[in-house]
Amino acid sequence: MEFKEQAAEDMAVFFHCDEFADLHTINGREVAVVMDNDTLAELYISKETETDQLFTDSLLFYVPKSELDFEPVPGQYINFDGRGYLVTDVKFSGDLYTIVMGVNGH
Repeated sequence: MEFKEQAAEDMAVFFHCDEFADLHTINGREVAVVMDNDTLAELYISKETETDQLFTDSLLFYVPKSELDFEPVPGQYINFDGRGYLVTDVKFSGDLYTIVMGVNGH
């Protein structure tokens, strides 16, 4: 088995709802995502942030590109489980998005 085939198999397990993923609604579409509060906490601890940039409710999650019908970009609003969030950061690697979103506390 080649690396890409193995990686695809691993992704299928990672995003299986009986393993690590949970179903969430993104812009009206049910999608399997993996939430990561630990990485989110590390992100905010490790970088200096201005007080007005802090969000009272933030989320970091991983989602396969194939699960979304749009390309997420910073500054975009996304409806996540019925609540509006502002995308603050997006990383793309190996057909996988890492998305950080928040609700401004002001």
